Amino acid sequence: MTPLFFSTAEIIRFAIVLTRISGIMIFAPFFNNQSLPLQIRIAFSLVTAFVLAPSLPLTKLPVELGLANIATIFMNEVLVGIILGLAALCVFAGLQFAGQIISFQLGFSLINLIDPQSNVESTAFSFLYNYIGLLLFLLINGHHWFLLAVNESFGSLPVGGINIQAPLVEYIVRLTAQILVIGLRIAGPVIAITVITDIVIGVIGRTAPQINVLIVGMPLKLLVGFGCISFSFYFLPRYLGGVYSALFKTLSSLVHAMI
Repeated sequence: MTPLFFSTAEIIRFAIVLTRISGIMIFAPFFNNQSLPLQIRIAFSLVTAFVLAPSLPLTKLPVELGLANIATIFMNEVLVGIILGLAALCVFAGLQFAGQIISFQLGFSLINLIDPQSNVESTAFSFLYNYIGLLLFLLINGHHWFLLAVNESFGSLPVGGINIQAPLVEYIVRLTAQILVIGLRIAGPVIAITVITDIVIGVIGRTAPQINVLIVGMPLKLLVGFGCISFSFYFLPRYLGGVYSALFKTLSSLVHAMI
């Protein structure tokens, strides 16, 4: 049986691809799920790096590969994956923010659950919206977009040559701003309907003092709020589809902004 031999350049190429994918495994939704066993995440990273390694030409590797140079390259490669994962993380942070607003409006802000994805406490509606968004993201194969972005980065982005310039910083600032925009757009109908309900309950309490507003108001507010949430679920997939389409374009733009 003929033994397999790998050159030093091929081993370094595999390590570079592995570190770039590892950055995605840290931040990207679904890949950073803490409920997945660590062994499975490591095995997936190794297999993916083995498959994508030929996409990185050996000619793009630096000529001088000293210990300090390799350490710098690996840090830059991890940063590339982290930036790509951060783009999607901001979208799901917006979903969780929307859930927190809705929980506060309906009086569920004191009820917290342990999210198995991140092992941190989150409100019930944050948990709900996060998993609905993740389910829709997986249905459209959004988790494949990170691998496509990494594969595209090998052709345009030099090894260890990430540049933190104004276009890249501008994209990151826009991504963080999307947390507020997504959260308010999803939670906006619930905010509006609960505020109107509070005004109506207040008017009823002033015109009919014999009605106990504290006893009647909370069930009425919950009923109206849950009805609004149920109605908004009809439009949520269409809205998230547009958000995810913008995310797909953003991943490609981030790769070119890092050049």
